[in-house]
Amino acid sequence: MTTRAIIFDFDGVLADSERHHFLSYSEVFARYGHTIDEDKYYKYWTSLGLGPAGEIERHGLDLAPATIRAEKSPIFSRYCRDGSIRLFDEAREIIECLRANKTLTIASGSTRDDIAAILGNAGLLDAFEHIIGSDTVTTIKPAPDIFLAMLDAIGLEPYECLVIEDAEKGLQAALAASIPVVVVRTKEAAGFDFSTADIVFDSHAEMRDVIRDVYS
Repeated sequence: MTTRAIIFDFDGVLADSERHHFLSYSEVFARYGHTIDEDKYYKYWTSLGLGPAGEIERHGLDLAPATIRAEKSPIFSRYCRDGSIRLFDEAREIIECLRANKTLTIASGSTRDDIAAILGNAGLLDAFEHIIGSDTVTTIKPAPDIFLAMLDAIGLEPYECLVIEDAEKGLQAALAASIPVVVVRTKEAAGFDFSTADIVFDSHAEMRDVIRDVYS
């Protein structure tokens, strides 16, 4: 009941976009003759946050992570703008239930412009008071920087906020920022260990139903 603000992760929590990140990076690595294993992508990239640097190191590739990220960015942005990426079916009701009672924010590994494009397509951009993307912090999750930046932006203490995440990197970042954290499991993270979270929902539908019961 002390929670005044919700800090959403975006990819995998509100937007069903994780496969589009995979497709974007796959297109870039294919230019250099390398194929990304999709199952390993969701573990090492999506959940642990090791990114292209981890892929390059694991496979001994002579590539620069910054080059890979730069080539991937416009591919993913195209998916964001052309409507290919949509919010989860339950996300709209979750947002509508919470926005009347809480300050809603987003702290995500995607860029602010990409997040805004997806929310704009859904007609929900105005539901969020603050959006901080990976392009506005120097160190991304699992470092806590993005959550600490959000606390500064909204002027609240960690105990007054609640993070909603879907990945180990986000869980670790929230805990490092001393913010209570809820995890929602996605199909990509079905078998991952989230035992240090305050609450774990097994699906978006379960999370929606609980929020509906509390706030509807």
